[in-house]
Amino acid sequence: MKQGTLVTLCLFAPLLTSCVAREPRAIGVYHQVRPGQTLFRIAKTYGVEMKELSRVNRISDPADIEVGDRLFIPGARRVLEVPSYRPEETAMIERQLPAHGMVAARLQFMWPVKGKIISRFGGKNEDKNNGIAIAAPQGTPIRAAEQGKVIYSGAELRDYGNLIVIDHEGGFATVYAHNQVNLVKRGGRVSKGQVIAKVGMTGIAETPYVHFEIRHEAKAKDPLAFLK
Repeated sequence: MKQGTLVTLCLFAPLLTSCVAREPRAIGVYHQVRPGQTLFRIAKTYGVEMKELSRVNRISDPADIEVGDRLFIPGARRVLEVPSYRPEETAMIERQLPAHGMVAARLQFMWPVKGKIISRFGGKNEDKNNGIAIAAPQGTPIRAAEQGKVIYSGAELRDYGNLIVIDHEGGFATVYAHNQVNLVKRGGRVSKGQVIAKVGMTGIAETPYVHFEIRHEAKAKDPLAFLK
């Protein structure tokens, strides 16, 4: 190496080091996924495009996020509270359910659809998930988990989208939300395994899945304890 070149490199070395040291760090925070939170809701709360959030965190399928995952939120200055289903909407479902006042039957519910569980039952207060989310291709038939009477079929509850609630014996009821289309009407009776709807992404759903609940005397139970 020529002496002149060596001198030039030595003179520029501190400047290069300074440039590297001053390279700005990415601005953002880490958000830990809690029960009942979806990528769509997280992105909406922080004001970030869902595609950008997926890109930054290398998420190929938005349905793949799980409780406990840490997501980097670009541009965010602080961690925000991300709401799950609105409590008032859950309360409206509970008011639809009749009080039976009888000994509970031990029913064996069938799966409404086959697919991957992308959100599980649990949590507390605002973070509570009253059911499970089962991912399946859009248009997949949704089947009644047990025979019973349809006591709600509509879309008045915004977050749930197209929603069906079926009343069963022993004080039980099942809930099916985010349907592409409801195929049964209020007041009708359905048999176990009957197709009642199709998988969709209505309400707050950003990917096709079924939000499924099992309730006893209006109280949410873990569906996995009853499904066979």
